[in-house]
Amino acid sequence: MTSCSDDDHTVNEPMLKGILSEYNEFDGAMFNFTKEDMEKAGFTLGDVISITIDGKEIIAPYYDGYYGLNGDYLCVAYPTYPSICFTANNTGLPQELMGLEGHAVTIRMKEKGGKLDVQQALSMKYTNIRNEYPTLSDAEFANARAVNVGNIASGVLYRSSSPFTNENNRAVYVSAFLEQEQVKTVLNLADSEDKILIYDMPPYSRTLWESGNVILCPVKTDHTSVDYNNSLVAALKELPSHPAPYVVHCLEGKDRTGYVCALLEGLCGATYEEMAADYLTTYMNYYLITPENDPNICNTLLTWRLNPCLMFYAGVNDESQLSNVDYVQAFSNYLLSHGMSQQQIDALIQALTVSPQ
Repeated sequence: MTSCSDDDHTVNEPMLKGILSEYNEFDGAMFNFTKEDMEKAGFTLGDVISITIDGKEIIAPYYDGYYGLNGDYLCVAYPTYPSICFTANNTGLPQELMGLEGHAVTIRMKEKGGKLDVQQALSMKYTNIRNEYPTLSDAEFANARAVNVGNIASGVLYRSSSPFTNENNRAVYVSAFLEQEQVKTVLNLADSEDKILIYDMPPYSRTLWESGNVILCPVKTDHTSVDYNNSLVAALKELPSHPAPYVVHCLEGKDRTGYVCALLEGLCGATYEEMAADYLTTYMNYYLITPENDPNICNTLLTWRLNPCLMFYAGVNDESQLSNVDYVQAFSNYLLSHGMSQQQIDALIQALTVSPQ
């Protein structure tokens, strides 16, 4: 961090002044100006900006969502926030940037459109209206599919959006798909028992719930958190004691589901390329984006979403190494380091690689 004064300002360079008005519950600093004020001053989503508070300058991207890696500084025009928020992604601001209510804030341009690729890739919107996806099957609309990579046996592992809540108008289609495939066990990454009990479930989904074969493992998308890792490993220890076929889901079946499925895929011998292709299939189902029709967005999605998770699981710090990792060994080491025994890992692999009777 370095000091910055108004002497640095160039005529016609975008600049906005205000104050740090308060901190939110997540240790983010709320400024007293809005997205509209930013636009009037010449700033647009995807710009890289300079934020000066109390003589300290911080460089950060300006997004409409929490699109950074853990601890990355962000300036966020979040749709439900009344004003602009400055924070560090998933962690909140460090102590030296707390307690500055009422201090002056100055925003300047650092790089126009410098993170526009990230903004565009991670802010894509989809619709919940079935007939707006005429080229997709019901299963594709539901983001429901078999996982057939590595040594995973045919008909053993599936992934989907939620079969329980119809929040995104897909539960009926998921439930029909799971009934067709005769799925017997659910790894639910979204719901607590209190939440799931209030849903008006489709018939087969209710059958699954009443069978006692729904493993509840509600986690947030922060794959580095202690809660995420403890909850996930506890669920994976339990999974082999339930009958196959299995389905993994969250709400959309996108990131939480994508991260857990990638872990299971790599553990069963999948390559990086197979894991990446499976992850990106979700973006075809929701946004009609493919590596062929938009390679830049797909590469950005991998760099900012899947790859950091794989690097964490595999214990590597350079995404260029991901194609060369021995995932069976690396992911086994991850599970061992988070409380699974080798016997439990072997049982999990056995459950996923042997066809159900």
